[in-house]
Amino acid sequence: MRQGQHVFNEVAGQYLNRVEFAPDGYAQLIQLPGYGDAEVVADPRRGFGQPTFKRGDAKGEDALGMFGAGVSLADVAAEYGVPESQLEDALPVASRHVA
Repeated sequence: MRQGQHVFNEVAGQYLNRVEFAPDGYAQLIQLPGYGDAEVVADPRRGFGQPTFKRGDAKGEDALGMFGAGVSLADVAAEYGVPESQLEDALPVASRHVA
């Protein structure tokens, strides 16, 4: 093993732990990083693979778009079944995508 390779293995391992595999061995769901404690996943079976909150199955852009349109986080949480704390954690990601 070349010098420094163990660091790469640690980093790759952290990302591979975010992947859930189907019985056929193919990746079926990926827990997306960068959303704080919010459980946001990419799952082709939900939201066509777009970032989706694991609880409530709301697409991130739909739930956070409601907040951006002036709806309170409490109302968005009630509408989509996503915990308000997870919506709060995802807000910085949404604000980075606003053009």
